[in-house]
Amino acid sequence: MSAHKDYLALPLREFLTDLGEKSPTPGGGSVAALTGALSASLARMAVAYTLGRKDASQHQSRLEELSGELHDTMKSFCQLVQEDMAAYETFAATRRTGKPAEQQQAILRAIAVPMEIIVLAGAVAAWADEIKSFVNRYLLSDLQAAVELAMAAARAASTSARSNLAALDDQREAEHLQDKLGLLLARINQHRDLVVQYQPA
Repeated sequence: MSAHKDYLALPLREFLTDLGEKSPTPGGGSVAALTGALSASLARMAVAYTLGRKDASQHQSRLEELSGELHDTMKSFCQLVQEDMAAYETFAATRRTGKPAEQQQAILRAIAVPMEIIVLAGAVAAWADEIKSFVNRYLLSDLQAAVELAMAAARAASTSARSNLAALDDQREAEHLQDKLGLLLARINQHRDLVVQYQPA
């Protein structure tokens, strides 16, 4: 399929159908980004059901900020659905030209997209951790589902990042990014554990 196909303007069924075809795009990176978008939207729903509640009155201004931040993050994830496909197609094109410098630039972009997905997933996980103790108790399970999705998005994106890191000629940069990747995943997993294991008093 083509990176020029705007899946966000099409029925979800079309994305799912194309995903199962013998075509490199959409692929794992786009799925990771879409999963991240779901995590941000689900966390925002939990925030929406907490806004206006008396038992969270002291957190209202922060909840309003988070609602906007989660909405912006969802939109960023959606953009990355498309950017991941575009990054792959650029990389595939450079392999056909056989120009090493262009290939390395394309690989760097193919690494940057999943890394950005992981960073955004980390933001969702951190925000979920921040509000877990005062979120509407009937929405705690949804918040926990959101952080599980954020973790899944990050782990899925990390497979794309690691695959492309292996093709990077600059070994020092590859090691630096590998270390950064490990730290980001560990931090997200820590937030995930705190949210999933949280039990209201």
